[in-house]
Amino acid sequence: MTRVSENSSTHSIKYALNKTKKKMENLQLKGSTLRSITRPSDNPISNVEAMGLESRIKDNNQYIRNGDYAELHLNSTEKAIEEIVDIMVKAKEIAIAQSSDFYDGNIRENVSNEIKQLKNQALSVANRRVGNRYLFGGYKTLSKPFDESGNYQGDQGKITVEISKDFFIPINLTGYEVFYSSDDSSSSQPNPFKEISPRDGVPEEYKTKDEIEGEEGVDRGLASKVPAEPNEEDYKTRTNVFSILDGLISSLENNDPSFTQSLLEKFDDATTRLVTMRTKVGSVMNSVGSSKGSNEDDTLNASSRRSSLVDADITELFSDITRQQNILKTTYQASKGMMSQRLLDFLR
Repeated sequence: MTRVSENSSTHSIKYALNKTKKKMENLQLKGSTLRSITRPSDNPISNVEAMGLESRIKDNNQYIRNGDYAELHLNSTEKAIEEIVDIMVKAKEIAIAQSSDFYDGNIRENVSNEIKQLKNQALSVANRRVGNRYLFGGYKTLSKPFDESGNYQGDQGKITVEISKDFFIPINLTGYEVFYSSDDSSSSQPNPFKEISPRDGVPEEYKTKDEIEGEEGVDRGLASKVPAEPNEEDYKTRTNVFSILDGLISSLENNDPSFTQSLLEKFDDATTRLVTMRTKVGSVMNSVGSSKGSNEDDTLNASSRRSSLVDADITELFSDITRQQNILKTTYQASKGMMSQRLLDFLR
């Protein structure tokens, strides 16, 4: 018969108690957090996937906030363009009325004061801000883009915001492209392969005689010429919203109905350009709305998947806690019976 020492029994009791209490402590921790994974060692594979989902959820939330910020600027820009269109339409109505011989010089001079107010209103819209940043200054968002004469002081920078993974959108229009007759107001992009021949890069020995003769007649000296960037003089010579209004004021003050009539076509061109700008803003806003919807759906799916990985089943968890409490209670009872024995109990 093998004798069991008191030290062995004591260590066995301590080991059983510590193991049972450790399981109970782990279940209590899961119950307080309602999570099935409290440390990476609980389930390493699920923990890695849950961390990736958590990162994606945070990214999507930031993209949604970026979308809200973009919508704020785009809505303000669209509202400003709408007001400028209303100003141009009202000024054109006045120009149509004053281009006839029905009115005399005194009436036209009085009407010119109304056009001056419309110009001041247009300048106010052109220098509009969102918070402390100007809408139409390009990158120069902290300085006034237009002076009192309507001269543009900003640049042609485009501020972009990432509203989805690797998807950047411009959230501003420059004062140059809105208030000046800019040639680059179209959103179309040039085809990078338009000037590339399908046979470019073919070795000489594989080219036909016609291709070789055609290359000899090409003037390659023009290949390095780059169109010059528009300078300050180009801005002055372009027809813009403020110059049209100034021209109308001048024609009314000088009682020149023929010049007033010649401005009608420029009013149409400026209004068409502004409508085009507003359409561009609307298309970008649609992209923002679509991206926000996609990010919200992706966040919902990722949250659902993450919940299935890390959240505990409440029914199963509290059932395990109850069972473990009974096990711990039984362990204490058994340990009490073994530890309370005296020497006389062994001598019987």
